[in-house]
Amino acid sequence: MSTGWVAATVRARAMARRRVGPGLARRIAEAPTLHAGLVLLAGTAFDAVSRPGTSLRQAEHGIRAEELWELRVLAGWMPAAGTPLARSFAARFEQSNIERHREHLSDRPAPPVYELGSLATSWPRLAATTSLEELHRELAASAWGDPGELAATSLHDALVIGWLRMVARSASDGLSAVGRWVAAGAALVVARRVVALAQEPPESLVRAATPLIGARWSTARSMSDLRAALPPTARWGLGDVDEPAGLWLAEAHLRGTVESDGFRMLRSPRSGPAPVVGALAVLAVDGWRVRAALACAAAGTGPSEVFDVVA
Repeated sequence: MSTGWVAATVRARAMARRRVGPGLARRIAEAPTLHAGLVLLAGTAFDAVSRPGTSLRQAEHGIRAEELWELRVLAGWMPAAGTPLARSFAARFEQSNIERHREHLSDRPAPPVYELGSLATSWPRLAATTSLEELHRELAASAWGDPGELAATSLHDALVIGWLRMVARSASDGLSAVGRWVAAGAALVVARRVVALAQEPPESLVRAATPLIGARWSTARSMSDLRAALPPTARWGLGDVDEPAGLWLAEAHLRGTVESDGFRMLRSPRSGPAPVVGALAVLAVDGWRVRAALACAAAGTGPSEVFDVVA
């Protein structure tokens, strides 16, 4: 194993030790106000969002921005062979940027974008577009592929599938858990489209998802039909959910599985991509948990049912 992977593994494990964790996240969720919850983040990896006056939206953006910064730092420790892996994990932030740019081009207010630096896949070229038509053309010519429609839901689904395909390609060697995450994630995307929303998927989405989960799902209109149409590598992501209203539970369980697999990968005695990906998985779920906890504090409701599944 190269010295680069050794250094990256050491850095990744150090990053994972800085996570907030379910205990503190639950205390944040139980806080009576957003400000009280933010105060609890002082001294953590998300200290920057703990200052008074931070809104929920600003805190959510700041937490994700810190996740991306840690990924960019970690990428600097990886050998050159690890760059595609880092870039694929950073693509979920580029996905957010693309969706926010679409809002901007549609004359709607949009949050600030994330600074991707050298981990950008196609963002500099996409960010330079000045119309929805131009954005569509550039997306079709990029690694993201043709999204079909640029309606918000359609674009989101196409970009999520595109991101999952990038992760699958970059983590194909010796990272079987990642393949399961990707397939289950794709299953949830199409479940929302064809079952929860009862919409016929565009051909572009079917083509994009086929390498991950096949194409039989495209004609399903019920959870039982969808489960039967999916390969076993993806079917597990639906869990025991029988109704579309329960898809949130399946998504929460997927996050829990990603985290537990991530911890297992972190404990690998060897340096290399596995513990690095494990750290990224653990930190991604930790960031999601903290954002969910802050939303609970802002609402004054205490931990939600979704939060309880993963916490």
